Amino acid sequence: MPVTGFPSFPYFQYLENCNSLGAGRPVRWRFYPGMLFGNLEKWWPDAGPRPTAHEGLDICYYTDALGEDLQFDPGVQVPVMTAGTVLALCDDFLGRSVFLAHGQDQEPLISVYAHIRPLAAVGPGFVASAGEVIGTVADTAGRRNRMPAHLHLTIMKIPAGLPAASLDWTFICRSDMVTLFDPLTMLFCPSYRILS
Repeated sequence: MPVTGFPSFPYFQYLENCNSLGAGRPVRWRFYPGMLFGNLEKWWPDAGPRPTAHEGLDICYYTDALGEDLQFDPGVQVPVMTAGTVLALCDDFLGRSVFLAHGQDQEPLISVYAHIRPLAAVGPGFVASAGEVIGTVADTAGRRNRMPAHLHLTIMKIPAGLPAASLDWTFICRSDMVTLFDPLTMLFCPSYRILS
């Protein structure tokens, strides 16, 4: 169910289109519980509890139109959910995170694309249109926790005028100025299933 006051963004369609995932046919997205917003468990082989509830949605598994179960490879293109302006970039434990502001409200809607390799042109002030590619999924090969390559997407509101330098994962996880939203309530995903 969409969050009141916000449109339902066709993000999964953008992902499918820019990566030709379904060869013109819709794919079915697959999520483990630990990939979902607010979950306290890890979903990758290094199992156990997370230090904090999951701040967004992890995306990497899908079933194509022929019924084949697939997952992202490093280099999968990462589009934005709607038009916006890059506020900040920061390093994260698998790559980099890009923060985009959408709209000019007192508390702008922010989308965060984590564990990616941003394109060279993407930096503070860069203006992206809806569905525009801003980077690629980072390569996680060789990580001790054997985490698969994936995109983490967070959607949140923050106070207007907050210094861009304060935008990082410590701020997201610990600040009472952040209002987090469940991405699946704001992103139109016509077909998905939760795996056990």
